[in-house]
Amino acid sequence: MQSGTIALALLLVSGVLYGNYTFRNHLATSLRQLNSALALNRQIHSNQENTVQMFWNVYDLRDSAPSLEFEQGEREGIELVNRYASISSARDEADEISRLRALQTKFMAQSGAMLAGPHPRIGDTRERVEAGRLNDEIEEVLGRLEDLQVQRLDALNAQVDRSSNWLTLLLLMFAGFELLATIWFRRAHQNHLWGHLEGLRQMVGEVRGGNLEVSCEIPQSVELGPLMGAFVEMAAELREMRGSLERKVVERTAKLELAQKELLQSAKLASLGQLVAGVAHEINNPLTAILGFSEITLSRPDLDSFFRGPLNTIREEALRLRNLVANLNSFSRRAPHRKNIFDLRTVVTRLVDLRGYQLSADKITIHVEQPQSPIWVTADADQLLQVLVNLAMNAEQAIKERGDGGDIWLISAVDGGSASVEVRDNGVGIPAEAHAHIFEPFFTTKPAGSGSGLGLSISHGIIQQHGGTISAESSPGAWTKIRIELPATPAPAAEPGVEPAKGKSAKGRAPATVHALVIDDEEDILEMIRYALKPLNCHTTLLHGSAGVRAALEQGDFDLVICDLKMPGLNGLEVLRLIRGMRRHLASHFLLMTGNLGDADDHAAELEDVPILPKPFTLTRLREAVGEVLGAKAAIRGGGD
Repeated sequence: MQSGTIALALLLVSGVLYGNYTFRNHLATSLRQLNSALALNRQIHSNQENTVQMFWNVYDLRDSAPSLEFEQGEREGIELVNRYASISSARDEADEISRLRALQTKFMAQSGAMLAGPHPRIGDTRERVEAGRLNDEIEEVLGRLEDLQVQRLDALNAQVDRSSNWLTLLLLMFAGFELLATIWFRRAHQNHLWGHLEGLRQMVGEVRGGNLEVSCEIPQSVELGPLMGAFVEMAAELREMRGSLERKVVERTAKLELAQKELLQSAKLASLGQLVAGVAHEINNPLTAILGFSEITLSRPDLDSFFRGPLNTIREEALRLRNLVANLNSFSRRAPHRKNIFDLRTVVTRLVDLRGYQLSADKITIHVEQPQSPIWVTADADQLLQVLVNLAMNAEQAIKERGDGGDIWLISAVDGGSASVEVRDNGVGIPAEAHAHIFEPFFTTKPAGSGSGLGLSISHGIIQQHGGTISAESSPGAWTKIRIELPATPAPAAEPGVEPAKGKSAKGRAPATVHALVIDDEEDILEMIRYALKPLNCHTTLLHGSAGVRAALEQGDFDLVICDLKMPGLNGLEVLRLIRGMRRHLASHFLLMTGNLGDADDHAAELEDVPILPKPFTLTRLREAVGEVLGAKAAIRGGGD
């Protein structure tokens, strides 16, 4: 009923709008025609007056100039009458237009005859009277045409009045119909709608208060029945969702607690990294003196053979300790990520140095399988070491869960354009249901508190950033294999570590005597460098600390500056800035020493072109670095490693 009432109302409104639109178009068309006709009537009347005036001027004065204008006026009059006839459709107007055309023709004939005859005689009025009579008749016809247009305008006004009355009547009828329909619908709504809406309002209040156990009688009405049914279903779905949400909140809370523990552990690791960096710096300084003086002593030809063996042991153990500290320092420091070309096998070797002792203590044997030739890749060596450490620790955990020790295999290879590293173990393996999720963040198969589930996710991200892939295979209870594949890089033109032939220099010969300024806060290192460079005809000026740097630069003429980075007072970077200001040419012969490369990373941009010699260093590496700075590497090399 409601739909039918609305449809009828829409039909009535559409009919009224259509009738009003049709009448407005008819009225607008009629008014445009009437306006055009009145305008043409005025133009014809004005043209007739001008034409008659020009005719009498021509006739009385016999002037040729007005004659042309008179003829032009006659032609325009005929054209205007034709246009008037084209827009007029009434029969009475057509009759008057025909009379007007006939009178125009007679007037043109009369005026032509008068102009063609002899000059008028004074007092001869017969022709004048005839022309005047024709002009008067034309004026009368134009007047009647104007009266007809006025009558048409009156008729249009009458039509407007009638249409307005009908429209008013229709609007009153429509208003009455709407009033009756409103009264009827109000009663129907009272009986069939408001009661159910009140029930719906009460259910909404219950749901708002947290009670989702709501129900009601679903009405059969088309409008309200589906709404209330949908609300009851929604309340039931909300009950299910609330239960599921509560379970998820418990699960996520446990994961957040685990993540918080991991963040705390990360903070501890960051603090530990700073501690390791400081300890490495303190270890590297005395280790530099131990390694240097052992090599200096071993280089003496008169050394007693009884001491050569113990000194070789001291040197070898110092080199071993240097490598361990270097690996530990490199792994712990947070240096900027840098991709360089290097041999992938060196990362595997660093991993063995870091974890070999602990694995051996846990009765886990490491098997390393690597090709004889280098495996060149372009990557961040520290990040790849982090990945391998994560994989090795996972393998170690899997073997410990099985008990009685085990084996870990580290296998590297290169095949065409792909370099690979595999980490295999004979531990407990990965459960089949967990295999698809091992690279997801926070996913772990370890007991609560034993792992965060971030190691493999971070490793996966690192390998992806390097354009490689990481995949896992496992047999539950037997073994696990993690395989990393990276794009291989062509071998560099000059492989790192290849020394130029003896007797040749990189950029020329060294001067006969080199004057070097050596700055360090460790006296043992100063003395070791003085002894190491003395056989190379290098005169050294030693400064214990940086307090006398300015005075030394003002008094001496130096070819080389060897300076420690971390010192009390001015550090190595500040000394370099001072040299750039006082002896700019000497800044290109500046060699920076450091026991912690992390300190240099903090100023990587400013130290980009400055050679850095990490502590501890061998005599050979010291002499090579000095030669590289002076541009005469081979000329001052000497001693053994």
